[in-house]
Amino acid sequence: MLDLSEPRRQSRKSILLYVFKNIKGLIAVALYSAFGINNFADYRIMIGIAAVAVILGLVSPILSYYYFTFHVEEDELIIQKGVLNKERKAIPLERIQSVNITQNLVQRILQLVAVEVDTAGSKAKELEIPGLSRSFAESFKNLLQDKREQNLVLDEENLEGSTGDNSIETPVERNAVKTSELLSLGIIDLFKIGITQNHLRSGGLALGVVFGFWYNIKDFVEKFYGDLFEGFEWENMVGYASLSLLVVAALSLILVSVIVSVVLVFNKYYGYKLRRSGDYLEIEMGLLNRREIKIPIQKIQILEFYSNPLRRMLNYQTAKIHQAQSQGISSTGAEVPACSPAMIALLRELIFDHTIEKSAQPSKSIAISHARLTFYATFLPLIFSIAASVYFEIYMLGVLAFLLFNWLIYTSYRDGQNTRIDSDEELVELRSGWLFHKTILIPIYKIQAVEKWRSVFLKRRQQVHFTIHTAAGSRGLRYFYKKEITDLKNRLHNLVLVSKRHWM
Repeated sequence: MLDLSEPRRQSRKSILLYVFKNIKGLIAVALYSAFGINNFADYRIMIGIAAVAVILGLVSPILSYYYFTFHVEEDELIIQKGVLNKERKAIPLERIQSVNITQNLVQRILQLVAVEVDTAGSKAKELEIPGLSRSFAESFKNLLQDKREQNLVLDEENLEGSTGDNSIETPVERNAVKTSELLSLGIIDLFKIGITQNHLRSGGLALGVVFGFWYNIKDFVEKFYGDLFEGFEWENMVGYASLSLLVVAALSLILVSVIVSVVLVFNKYYGYKLRRSGDYLEIEMGLLNRREIKIPIQKIQILEFYSNPLRRMLNYQTAKIHQAQSQGISSTGAEVPACSPAMIALLRELIFDHTIEKSAQPSKSIAISHARLTFYATFLPLIFSIAASVYFEIYMLGVLAFLLFNWLIYTSYRDGQNTRIDSDEELVELRSGWLFHKTILIPIYKIQAVEKWRSVFLKRRQQVHFTIHTAAGSRGLRYFYKKEITDLKNRLHNLVLVSKRHWM
C-alpha cells in the first residue's frame, strides 16, 4: 500500500507544467504590451522587463515544485505550498466527499494528472494536487477513500456500541463489488445534447469573445490599417442595412450559436461513461480536459432532473447530482446528460433506494399569483414601449410589446399550474416549469430546515413561499396556501426527528 506518512512531492515533470503556466501568462502580457508600444525606447524597456520576467518564469516553477508537499498525518490530509506566502491546509479524512482525477491538454502531453479533493467546505481547485503520475494518483485516491471508509466504520461501531458487528461493511468488502456500466454516450448522443442546449447563452458567449478580442486589438488594427477603415462607422452600416441583411445576420448568429453549443458539449462530455462501483458512482468525461469523478452515493443530498421542449421531443432529460457544499460556494455537481425514462428511474432507485408514492392531495401552487407577479413586473415597461412606439411612429414596436406582455403572463400562469410538491415518508419531490420542466428530489432525513415565508403583500391572501434547506443548498417553490405548507412543514419536521439515518 502507498505510504504517505512522510511528505511527498509531485512528479518532477510538474516543473514543466508550472513553466507552461508562466509562459501562457507572459504571452498574454507581451501581446497586450506590444499593441501599446509607440516608439523604440518603449521597446527597450519592454525587452528589459521581458528578460526579468523570463528569468523569474524559469526559477519560480522549480521553487513551486520544491515547496509543494502533501502527506497523511493521523486522520488528516496535509497540503503545504507557497514560496513567499506559505500555506498549510489540513483536511479531515472523514470530511472528504470524493476524490477526482482531472487531466487537461498539457497534462496529457506530459502524461500527468491532477487530483482534486472535494469537501463540503472548499472549492475543488483549492484542494488540487497537480502534476502526479497516473499510477501514483490512482493509488493516492484509493488510499484516501480506504482511510475515510475505515474512519466511518469505526464511527458506526462506536455509535452502535459494538466491537464485532459483521453487518458493517468493510472497505475490503466494498472494493470487492463488481463495477457495472450504467450509461455510455456515443457521437450521436453528444450531437443530440448539443443541438438541445441553451443557444442564447452560446450565442452570447460567441459575441462576447468576438467583441472582447476586437476591443483588445482595435488600437493595433487602426494604427497599421487605419486607411482601410477611414470613414467607416458602425452607425452608418446599421442605418443602411436592409431587412434581408438583418435576417441573414440573425440566421448566422443562430447557426454560430448551435455550432458553439455542439463544440462545447463535445469538449465537455466526449467519452462520457457512468458506472456504479460498490457504494460509488464513477463518471469519466472530457475531450481536452479529462475528468474522472467518484461520488459516494451516501453523500448525495439532492437529485435534479431538468429539460426543455427540444429535449422532450427527443424523450430525455438531464440529471444533476449535488453533494454537500459550504455556504457561499456555488455547487457545480455532476451531470448525467441524455437520461432516458428508464435511466431516470434507475438513478432514482439507485441513489435513494426508493420510488416516491404520489400524494393523494399534493400541494399545488397558486397559478394566478405567478401571473399577477409577472403583470406587476412588466406593465410599466409595456406602457413605456407603447408610448415610445407612438412618439416615434413605430407602431409595430407597440404591437410586439403587447404580444410579449401577454405571452409572459400566460407562461407564468402555466408555470404556476405545473408547480407542485409531492412527498411520502422518504422523499420530497418539487416540480416546476411548463416549457422548462424541473424536478428536484430530496431525501427527508437529509433535510436540515424547512422554512415558510411571505412578503407583506401575501399576508392578506394567506399565501406563503416554501423553502427546504439541505447541506447542498436551498431549494424552494412559491405561492402556496398557508395551511397546506404549515401542515407539510410540521410533518417533515417530525419525519426528520424520528429518522435514525445519518444525513452525511
